[in-house]
Amino acid sequence: MTTPAPNEPQQFSLSVVRELARNSSRIFRLLSRSRPGLVFALAGLLLLSSLLPFLISGSRGYLINELILVIGGGFSAKLFIGLAVFLGTTALFSFAHTLSQHFTALFRFFLSERFEISIVSKAKDLDISTAEDPSHNDLFQRVQESGYWRIQNFAERQFFIFQNILEVAIAAVILLYAAWWILPVVLLGVIPELITEMKYGRWVWGIWSGRAELRRRYFSLRQHFEHAPSLSEIKIFQNAPYLISVIQGIFRTFRKEEEVAERRKLYASLVSLLASNAAMLLVIVWLVFATLRGEILIGTFTFFLASMYDFRQSLSGLFQNLGAQYQDNFFVSDVFRFLDLPPQITTPNAAITLQRDLTPEITFEHVTFRYPGASRDALTAFSLTIAPGEKFALVGANGAGKTTIVKLLARFYDPQSGRITVNGHDLKTINLESWYYQIGAIFQDYNRYHLLVKESIALGRTDRTHDIQSIKDAAKSSEANAFIEEWEQQYEQMLGKEFEGGVEPSVGQWQKLALARTFYRDPRILILDEPTSAIDAEAEANIFEKLEQLPKDRTVILVSHRFSTVRHANRIGVIEGGRLTEVGTHEALLEKNGTYARLFKLQAKGYR
Repeated sequence: MTTPAPNEPQQFSLSVVRELARNSSRIFRLLSRSRPGLVFALAGLLLLSSLLPFLISGSRGYLINELILVIGGGFSAKLFIGLAVFLGTTALFSFAHTLSQHFTALFRFFLSERFEISIVSKAKDLDISTAEDPSHNDLFQRVQESGYWRIQNFAERQFFIFQNILEVAIAAVILLYAAWWILPVVLLGVIPELITEMKYGRWVWGIWSGRAELRRRYFSLRQHFEHAPSLSEIKIFQNAPYLISVIQGIFRTFRKEEEVAERRKLYASLVSLLASNAAMLLVIVWLVFATLRGEILIGTFTFFLASMYDFRQSLSGLFQNLGAQYQDNFFVSDVFRFLDLPPQITTPNAAITLQRDLTPEITFEHVTFRYPGASRDALTAFSLTIAPGEKFALVGANGAGKTTIVKLLARFYDPQSGRITVNGHDLKTINLESWYYQIGAIFQDYNRYHLLVKESIALGRTDRTHDIQSIKDAAKSSEANAFIEEWEQQYEQMLGKEFEGGVEPSVGQWQKLALARTFYRDPRILILDEPTSAIDAEAEANIFEKLEQLPKDRTVILVSHRFSTVRHANRIGVIEGGRLTEVGTHEALLEKNGTYARLFKLQAKGYR
């Protein structure tokens, strides 16, 4: 079946019903395989809870009939049986309800963990090229906002629909026994409620999907009020009133559409209630006159009346649950569409595994690459070889292609033409885990982990137990030890002011911690993309002195705007417009008097 575009509301159709059935089946199979005991226990309790209300109303009607027959004559055996059944079923119903609540809570705990972990795990497995693809942004946004709770509601509601169906079936048999025409009359009166729920579900999904970009703007602006650095700029520039007015305008635009949908639902609900109450009134009048004619006993009248209300309530509940299920189905489909996203970066089954203790040679062979949706190439016929153990630096203006080289080297993307080889093997044929084991990288947008200091640094290599001495050595190499040892808890210090006892490192301190992670990893190939942009000059000089002291078989690839940081590299490459225009040592490039020499002299002039 062709899946409609994410931003197009689906009309109620057979294809939507099939999709709903497919999602329900997929979730049920997952639950049955993972927690079969819990599933069957909950199903059994719901079956019992469906039967008991009718047993209660039936025994109550029987008890009333017997009471009328024996008034003034004392107890009878039938009266005692009726009383015992009524009291027993009432008590059993309370126990079944309590147990079903308990199992439903366990069920909810399991679902929230299962789907949250599934979503996080899928995000981990996603290619960076997929994550950065604009065509997937709306889907990611909806999954992040709705996440597991909608799929949790969808899964949980399946059991209540099962209970509704059982209750409707039992009540239908009773009403058919009372009079054949009662069932179709009540059914026709309640059907408008189903139509209302279905329409409302489609309207809401249309708003949520059609306004995805508007919601992204809303959350993007709102987050500036949630972080201290952003708030600092907002206060100084005195632009809080303006930003709040923009947020309020977006919020009101979105809510206005929701109010329209709610108003439509109200009108439709009033009409459906009118039809339902008219049908009920007709049946009640008939039952009253049948009782007055002596065709049914008073207790039987109460039983039929209770069964009719149970039928209406169960059918209404079934329609409401189906309507909610219909609405949530679109979000559930989004989650499954997210979980089923195919990888864009693939490797063959017999991928090559790199030797861990050997630093490889890296070669770019006439590589041309363009980002999805871009109008021009980020790299054009780019060729470069980096020898094992070489300290190679890349310089160039913003947008020249420096970070693109790093992304291609990490195989976040594949080039459109040309190839990248590692020890002569095309990077596409290499097992990525074995390749990543060789690499340590710090990017411009490095992560800030709110963990203990030692844990944050040890994330550099989680496949080994924490070695506190290696952690301290890595901190020393990154110049992070100076401030860590000033903190009260030192390497046991919690990072993040929002946590109890936590401290908030400065921007430069966060960058040094990120560098410490990279040093702790002790990779064969160290990739540093603007690694000292927020670090003072003295610390920067010390860090690069540590880099020069790395073992001779360690490769360093350095991307930087600061020419003071690259001058000691074995070779320096200049990138202009996605092309490698100059390569050589610092001295050779100065003698060439080209782009590198011009930019170096401009920076040097700024220091004089």
